[in-house]
Amino acid sequence: MDRVIEKPKWSSAKTLTLVITVAILVLGGLVIQRSNTSRLSVDASRLTVATIQTGEFREYYPFDGVVVPETSVYLDLEEGGRVDEIFIKGGQWVEQGTPILLLSNTSLQRTTIDSENQLLENLDQITNTQIRRAQDNLILRDQLLDMNYKIQELEKKFDRYQRLSNSEHNPLTREDFEHVRDELDYQKDKRDLLEERIEQEDELSQRQLERANDSVDRLNKSLELLNRLVESLEVTAPISGQLSSIGAEVGQNIAKGQRIGQIDLLDKLKIRVQVDQYYASNVVVGTEGKFRLDGTDYPVVVDKIYPEVVENTFAVDANFVGPAPGNIRRGQSLTVELNWGTPRQALMIRKGGFYQQTGGRWVYLVAADGQSASRVDVRFGNQNPQFIEVLEGLREGDRVVTSGYDTFNGVTRLEFDAPL
Repeated sequence: MDRVIEKPKWSSAKTLTLVITVAILVLGGLVIQRSNTSRLSVDASRLTVATIQTGEFREYYPFDGVVVPETSVYLDLEEGGRVDEIFIKGGQWVEQGTPILLLSNTSLQRTTIDSENQLLENLDQITNTQIRRAQDNLILRDQLLDMNYKIQELEKKFDRYQRLSNSEHNPLTREDFEHVRDELDYQKDKRDLLEERIEQEDELSQRQLERANDSVDRLNKSLELLNRLVESLEVTAPISGQLSSIGAEVGQNIAKGQRIGQIDLLDKLKIRVQVDQYYASNVVVGTEGKFRLDGTDYPVVVDKIYPEVVENTFAVDANFVGPAPGNIRRGQSLTVELNWGTPRQALMIRKGGFYQQTGGRWVYLVAADGQSASRVDVRFGNQNPQFIEVLEGLREGDRVVTSGYDTFNGVTRLEFDAPL
């Protein structure tokens, strides 16, 4: 008797299809998971880790400085010339007025002689003019004297004629009377003209004399300047102090205004600091700072700022607060930390190479077990050469990978081969 054979509920083909489908789903889930979280295995021994800490945060930056005298007088030549003799070598102590070197300048000396001759010629011209004016004035006044005498005689004659003309027996003709009267009026008019001429001549002589005297004064001043320039060819010490090296050699021609050295007062020193122009708005007169010498910190304060920017830096002078160290020397190089802002308590992270790759936007935060580190977003504030201020994203005690991130390609999770 035949019986019915039942077929299996799942055929081998269906079973294979189901297995493949499940495998695809699992792999898809893994791909999705991998797309959201990228991992990278890292050698833990090559990483640097820092702990977030709370402490006093101070905004400062170290700059290079050099110790210089507080008072220096530069030796700039008023007039150039040829170096004939050098009396003192650089590095020696000099007293005020001590000759340092001697220059010669034949052109300047020739100009001085010409100016002296011109001054003498002008003085001779003034003297001759004064003599001539005095002689002319005497002639005019002599003429005025004669004219006054003549007028006086005519006035007497006119008075007599007038009395006679009023008498009963007048011996004069009308023509004689009118002639004397007219002659008197004529002489008086001539006298007025002569007096006016004398006054004008006096004013003209005075103006000419004033102009001549002004010319002589200018020549005298010019001659005084030339004589001072000639005297300056012998360069002397303007103050007592230590002479720096002399930038001149015998026989060398030195231009006018060239600096050949300086004299320093070594009783007081200061620090000339070169500041990056990036910090121009931070460094002002009164900015405080410090430097370390032989394990001791010494405070300083900015006293003067030089506005000229050379190669992206400008100079400031920092004076010592209190006595200067006894072992400090002129020309000594120091590192000066200048502060700005007010020190405050803040969360801080030690600086590291990570900042260059992330721009301070995120860091790798180490897990509590030290087996891995995850990428977290952060917000940083101000920074100094050692620390960065933490504003958001991290807490005190957190550990962060601070070494460079350039080989991590921005993965979201680092897995270490050994606990950190």
